[in-house]
Amino acid sequence: MTKIAIIEDNAQYRTAMSIILQLDEDVRLLHKLEDATGMMEQFEEDLPDVVLMDIDLPFMSGIEGVWRLKKRWPDIKVIMLTVFEDDEKIFGAIKAGANGYLLKKDSPQKILSAIQSVMQGESPMNGMIAAKMLEYFQRQGKRESQLDEYNLTSREKDILQLLIRGNSYKEIASSLRISVETLNSHIKNTYRKLDVHSRSELAARYGTL
Repeated sequence: MTKIAIIEDNAQYRTAMSIILQLDEDVRLLHKLEDATGMMEQFEEDLPDVVLMDIDLPFMSGIEGVWRLKKRWPDIKVIMLTVFEDDEKIFGAIKAGANGYLLKKDSPQKILSAIQSVMQGESPMNGMIAAKMLEYFQRQGKRESQLDEYNLTSREKDILQLLIRGNSYKEIASSLRISVETLNSHIKNTYRKLDVHSRSELAARYGTL
């Protein structure tokens, strides 16, 4: 069972998410917090697996909150849930170590699916956010040629592109007509060659493919 914490200052949305989570038999809601100031102490006593974090919190921003959580517990999963589609906030959260980024207008089912995905090592992302990531790095002038020195195979480049676009492992395996086990092997090789350890780090460095 996946243990969840919600950090959200909007009482109405916090309550709605709490109800949704408590209806799912596969998750257990540990904490409902209005801000991030007391999260470290509470998490020391009962550490969640996944934190649903608002980005625009009082006293301490969600970006700062992610950074502190990741510094103390590197393996904790953090999904940003926000109304913001601003590039700087998106990349601030990703660079701080957020594992996923969804919008509050996303459906409850998508949020529940994102929790499952992030526990499987994936980086769930709203499609609009994924597009913004691609656009952002295109504006930075990065090019695919930057990867030539890493000697990626054509299959690894295909997988890399699909990963950055936010496709799930099952979707990628189906698209390329390979097993999930084979896909995992390719991903491990790709990560090793690029010296990255997560999809968010991958997207932050090579998001223009």
